[in-house]
Amino acid sequence: MATSIPSDGDDRDDGGNGDGSLDAPTPADAMVDMAPAPDAFPSVLDVRIDCHNTCVLTATPSRIDVPAGTSFEVNWINVGDTECDVAKIDQFNQVPLIIGLEPGNSVHDTVHDWCGTLFTGTFDFRVSICTIPSYIPVDCSAP
Repeated sequence: MATSIPSDGDDRDDGGNGDGSLDAPTPADAMVDMAPAPDAFPSVLDVRIDCHNTCVLTATPSRIDVPAGTSFEVNWINVGDTECDVAKIDQFNQVPLIIGLEPGNSVHDTVHDWCGTLFTGTFDFRVSICTIPSYIPVDCSAP
C-alpha cells in the first residue's frame, strides 16, 4: 500500500509518482543521504569502508578528528564487494588490525581504545584493497 502525502499545490518534482505516493528509496538515494558523524564523539565509531575491486576506497567517515583526551573503539564495516585489510600506521610502526575483512561483514575491535591517553597526536588507519593502500587520517587532539 502506497503512502499518500497531501499536495500543497506545488508542481515541483518531489520524488512522487504523480498520484501523491512516493517512490521507494533506491540504494543510490541512501548513499547520498548518509550524513557525516555528529560532532559529539561516540565511544564506538562505525567506520564504513566501501572496498571495491576498482582498488579505490570510499570511507565514512573519511577522516577522524577526536577531542584531546577522548577515546573510542571502532566497528569496521565492509559495505563493498571486495575483501580488504586494515592496519594502524604511525611514525614508529605498522600494526595489522584486520586481515581479509570480507564484503558485508563487520568487526568490532574491542582490543584497542584509540586516542585518549594511550594514543595522542596523529596517525592513520591504512585500508588495503588489491594491495593498494588508502588512508583514513586520525587526529587525537582536535579542538
